[in-house]
Amino acid sequence: LTCFFSVRVFLALLYSLCSFLHTQKGHSIRPPSSSSSSSSSSRPSSSSSSVSDKKGEEEGVEKRRRLHRLQHGQCSYTFILPELDGGGGSHGAVVQRDSPPADGEWSAEKLKRLESTMENNTLWPLENSIQRNTRREAAGLQSHAVHNQTATMLEIGTNLLTHTAEQTRKLNVVEAKVLNHTSRIEIQLLENSLSTNKLEKELLLQTSEIDRLRDKNSVLESKVRMLESQQKGELEDMKEEKNRLQSVVSTQMEAIESLEKQLKVASSNNTALQRQQAQLLESVHTLISMVTSSPRWSHMWKDCADVYRSGYSTSGLYHIYIGNRTEPVYCDMETSGGGWTVFQRRFNGSVDFQRGWGEYRTGFGDVFGEHWLGNEALYQLSSQGQYSLRVELRDWEGNSAYAQYDRFSLTGERQQYRVYLRGYSGTAGRQSSLNTLGTGFSTRDHDNDNCDHCKCALMLTGGWWFDACGFSNLNGIYYNVGHNIRKLNGIKWHHFRGPSYSLRSTMMMVRPYDF
Repeated sequence: LTCFFSVRVFLALLYSLCSFLHTQKGHSIRPPSSSSSSSSSSRPSSSSSSVSDKKGEEEGVEKRRRLHRLQHGQCSYTFILPELDGGGGSHGAVVQRDSPPADGEWSAEKLKRLESTMENNTLWPLENSIQRNTRREAAGLQSHAVHNQTATMLEIGTNLLTHTAEQTRKLNVVEAKVLNHTSRIEIQLLENSLSTNKLEKELLLQTSEIDRLRDKNSVLESKVRMLESQQKGELEDMKEEKNRLQSVVSTQMEAIESLEKQLKVASSNNTALQRQQAQLLESVHTLISMVTSSPRWSHMWKDCADVYRSGYSTSGLYHIYIGNRTEPVYCDMETSGGGWTVFQRRFNGSVDFQRGWGEYRTGFGDVFGEHWLGNEALYQLSSQGQYSLRVELRDWEGNSAYAQYDRFSLTGERQQYRVYLRGYSGTAGRQSSLNTLGTGFSTRDHDNDNCDHCKCALMLTGGWWFDACGFSNLNGIYYNVGHNIRKLNGIKWHHFRGPSYSLRSTMMMVRPYDF
């Protein structure tokens, strides 16, 4: 764009300059005189001299040509300035006048008269010399004038080009701003168009969804009307059925009243039968104690320590007397001096320990295998005196450990079978994994742990003395080898094998503190 405006200005300037030069050149060429032509025909020596002068002048003209180069921004212009030919008159060239004669033409006429006078009154060598000098001076003056005018025109053109370039630069800046603003507007329009298209698509989707929901609603309304019609009939049938059932209920109520009367009579008879059964059981126990010849039935022992003191040092099943009744228990007569009454034993997973409060109270399992003696029996046993507790542990790698407490006591059911322990020692960790400060016993249906917002018996399974879920649970799920790692609800003793290792076997037992 800059070059375009510059070229327009330059072409206008060049047109004016060429018109001026052409006018000056036409005025400076003089028509040939008759005297010079006659003298050239009569004097061959002077003709040869003028030919040589003409060649010298042409060479001088070629040397006096000037190249003018102008650099403006990215555009470059080169001007070849033409020079006037001083000896063109000798060839008889025809002059074309494009403008009215100026002062230069008047000088040429005057020169013609001077030349004719000189040709008649002076010698030819002097005449030729004067003519050459005069022509050279006239050509030099004209060339100098042309150069000055050309330089002035070029300076004016340069200023015009500079001004045009500045205006062009400003126009470019304005154009760039306009383009930037136009681009931003186009981008905004494009974004608005995209947003509009997106909204239109969403509107179409919502419209289709509304149509679908309307169709579905119409289907549902038709189904509701059908169901209402069906329900009316069913309601009538149900009313009839209700009336029939009411009559049946009244009949059954009469039958229940008669049965209650019969039950009262049967209850009175049952009380008498229970008394007779108690007498029979007492008689049976008396006969058993009299008839049996086994030494294990010949005494009423209160625990396995009493059995050991009676001279029986073999581990196995014995019957002890707890709470006015005999109870079969397993006695360990070998570990740490013997005399231990076992109340918990696990080693193969054959018995499910996920039981409720009632089963943990009365006990479950097989005394010769896995079993839980029962919280009530354990409470009656520990209430006979001061007892110690020992816990035997074994992992799947064959490592054994134990935890022993010098003092063990258990409260009754009203106090949630709370356990109190003192005097920890053993190899199952530097500290006890079982809480020693009176933790209540919890099952899945009786939550007595110290966690306000959790039920440890449900999360960790089994029944245990949970203290905010705590560090131990020997009644958890039994996991076999290979599946016993990373099991938080398994058989665990934290300070022995960590919180997520399920052990292979456990045994819990008590004996008198002074044994």
